Amino acid sequence: MKKMFVKIKESVEEKLRKLCAGLSPEKRVPAIVMLAALFAIGNFYMIFRAIHDIGREDVRPEIIEIPPIEIPDVVPADTLPDKRVQEMEEFFNRFNQKENE
Repeated sequence: MKKMFVKIKESVEEKLRKLCAGLSPEKRVPAIVMLAALFAIGNFYMIFRAIHDIGREDVRPEIIEIPPIEIPDVVPADTLPDKRVQEMEEFFNRFNQKENE
């Protein structure tokens, strides 16, 4: 893919060199100034057109509404059965004993 771009660049560069080689230095300067002016006009047109379009209604993008995420309620520890609380305490006690050893 890169080689293709390099070939295109080289062929365009070669054609421009051939065109410029045929021009005298007196004609070369106005040609360069004219091309630079056309480039600048094109750039300014695109910049000011984009600034102009910012506030227009018909150009505004649609806003996507995302519904809020429903977060489930966490079960408080005091609603757990005593057996479950005891199992959890035993598990954490075993885990803490392994760390202390």
